[in-house]
Amino acid sequence: MTATAPDQALNDTPRTQAERTALAAASMIDAAITLLTSQGIEGCTLKAIGESAGYSRGLATHHFGSKAGLFRQLLRQVHAEFVDDLQARVGTLSGIAAIELANETHRDWVLRRPDRLRAMYILWFGSLDPGSEFKPNVARFVQRQRDAMAEWIRDGQKAGEIPASIDADRAAMQLYANVVGVNHQWLLDPQMDLEAAYREMKTNTRRLLQAPQQRATP
Repeated sequence: MTATAPDQALNDTPRTQAERTALAAASMIDAAITLLTSQGIEGCTLKAIGESAGYSRGLATHHFGSKAGLFRQLLRQVHAEFVDDLQARVGTLSGIAAIELANETHRDWVLRRPDRLRAMYILWFGSLDPGSEFKPNVARFVQRQRDAMAEWIRDGQKAGEIPASIDADRAAMQLYANVVGVNHQWLLDPQMDLEAAYREMKTNTRRLLQAPQQRATP
């Protein structure tokens, strides 16, 4: 598909400069994801991204400024895509119901967009490099996800669903680590039964957050 095909798909209606800029940026993010998942961080150069997206060599530099700037934007976009899905499904739910639905949303997103998950994990682990310029983006996203989960737990405690003795922040850290760890293993071993792993996470969530007399096998 050429760079002009999206314009043609809209009955040849000319795009504004802002729309063309957004289209070019989105195309280059998609190209970056493809390059990251096939060639890694080293092979994902601004030159390769621009050319792979069907634009000039220098356009990626013009849009993102640097490779680190491109990775920061990629992380923001992929994270935003998942958060949009999460907010649409979870809505105003709280407590265990919110956490379980959040995990289901994540499972569905992973199965629908494994390319984005893999690119995200490549950058997540790349952010551990002491010289990484996009580490703060990863840290902020992870902290926001833990904070949201902790808030759901606190709401469940206020409703009497979750024991007040549970430390919400520590429980959120443990639950979020389960999600991150399961998906890391699945990326390394795609034959792993991801559906079964998420079902087990649901059971473990209830074991962690419910009083003994409330626990039941789903």
